[in-house]
Amino acid sequence: MSRTAVDRNDVQPDHPRIRSDHRVVRPDPASAAPLRIDVPAGKTFVLIMRDDTAHCVRELSRRLTGGPAGPLGGPAPRTALGPALAEAYRDFQRDTRDTLRDVMRPSGRLEFHLVDAHRLELAVRGRAGHGPLISLDPLIERAVRPLRVSRGFLLGGRTGVGLVARPGAASLVRQLAGLPDDPTRQGYTLIEDDVCTGETLREVIGLLRATGRRVRQVVPGIRLDGTARPSILGATVAPVLQYRTVGAAGGAHAMELADPRNFLLGLSGLVVRLPDGGWGRAPYWLPFVSTAARIGTPAASDEEFALRLLEANLRFFARAERLVGRTVRVADLHPATRRLLRSLEVAQGPEPVRAVLERLMADLDRLGELIAELEERDARLPAGSAVS
Repeated sequence: MSRTAVDRNDVQPDHPRIRSDHRVVRPDPASAAPLRIDVPAGKTFVLIMRDDTAHCVRELSRRLTGGPAGPLGGPAPRTALGPALAEAYRDFQRDTRDTLRDVMRPSGRLEFHLVDAHRLELAVRGRAGHGPLISLDPLIERAVRPLRVSRGFLLGGRTGVGLVARPGAASLVRQLAGLPDDPTRQGYTLIEDDVCTGETLREVIGLLRATGRRVRQVVPGIRLDGTARPSILGATVAPVLQYRTVGAAGGAHAMELADPRNFLLGLSGLVVRLPDGGWGRAPYWLPFVSTAARIGTPAASDEEFALRLLEANLRFFARAERLVGRTVRVADLHPATRRLLRSLEVAQGPEPVRAVLERLMADLDRLGELIAELEERDARLPAGSAVS
């Protein structure tokens, strides 16, 4: 880790759930310079996780309180549900980190960096300045114009098929047509959650150029790379957190990103092409997605990881049911996840989520074979238009 980060007291092991191998990263919203964090290759492997608790609890509260009343009456009031649900979600995050610790086998010491999402958002907004702003980050959509795009994948999560509209969003053609004007012709600023290779940003900037819009600046919350170029297609890249691998030989990899919400069924996940040609969201575990393909865990640990995360999901939803006083059903999940489960004939809307999770555990091998067949079949199909 860089001396700057330590001396400025921005990276600290002072959270009640933080073990000795965890650090809380708190960007300084008032700083005009990126917080640079160096990771020595071969000595430390850093897994970076943005604490998305506030965003996820808002989404979960809305879905769980909007469902039908159960045998104990109506759902708990949102004001009472929020703190308790946040506690349950933090416990789920802890279970996820514990599983990652057990299955990841880096050459050096494993260290978790938990990024304070509120301070990160304040820093991103401060760096971005004023108009016109376009956000690609699903956690930052207030007071800016969102462009809801994702990189689509085949089931399994190993093969990308280009940019697509996020499930449930308007087509990219319609979204691009509805973006704000740039009356001063100074260029747009893109807000992004993280940047690794920069490929997604290149494609987005290319789409904007095709509509006559120039991107002046990109402000990512987190950027990972060892030789970060200062610009992408002419747009200056000004990250809040800049991670860099130092002392790397032969392309050594010393860091990875993993958003906690991608591991909870029905909250977010990878955008995947379904057997009917539509798009859904799949959690980052088997049978839907290879965890190794997404966050670099050992491929041999995919099944162990999936079984442990299924158990963690079961614990979370059992606790959520106690909080809301009713059964949580598939109909309460994100529509894109419901579509995934229906398309694969795994579950229907009225079924309890816990029953579906138990079925997934029992049928993991069979469903894995089915999805592998679909992945192989779809790999031979044309990718289609990225802006359809």
